[in-house]
Formats: sequence, C-alpha cells, structure tokens
Amino acid sequence: MNTLPTITIDNTVLIALGCVCLCGVGIVLMTGIHLIGGFLDIFTSIISFFLHILSGGPVAWCGCLVVLVVCVGGVGLALVIGQALSNCGTPQAINLCSLFGQ
Repeated sequence: MNTLPTITIDNTVLIALGCVCLCGVGIVLMTGIHLIGGFLDIFTSIISFFLHILSGGPVAWCGCLVVLVVCVGGVGLALVIGQALSNCGTPQAINLCSLFGQ
C-alpha cells in the first residue's frame, strides 16, 4: 500500500499543526499534573504531621501537644489584644490603651 501519493502540501501543514498542538497539550497537561501533585504533597504532609503526633504515644507527643497548645494560645491572645486595642479612642476604651500609648 503506497500512501505517499496521498500526502500533499496541505496535508503536511495539517500534520505539522496537529503535532504542534499535541506537544502544547502535552506540556499543559504535564504542568497541570505537576502542580496538582505539589498541592497534594503539601496537603498530605500536613495530615501526616498531625497523624505522626497522634501516633507517637503518650510520652513522645506530649511535648508537641504542649507546643501546639502554646501556639494556639498565642494566636488567641493576639486576637484578643488586637480587638481590645481597636476600641481605643472610643467611649469603650480600656486601660490597655494607656499602656500602649493610644
């Protein structure tokens, strides 16, 4: 079977355009798969971190739990102080404003 006579200049341009489109789609797909894999890696690392703490036993993860509680407490304290300082200059101002000079 001889297919050479059926290939013309028009067909060659279409074949080349098809190859370029396939390469472009391949690049986009590979980049997308790489990005999705990266996000999944971050997500599973976070879950693995907490599961590692919980699976360490009562002695091994006690210090980690204390550190997590201290971090959460620090964030909570910062939010409470920030909310209290937002009332400075209003009739509901508290003595904390004078401590920070507002």
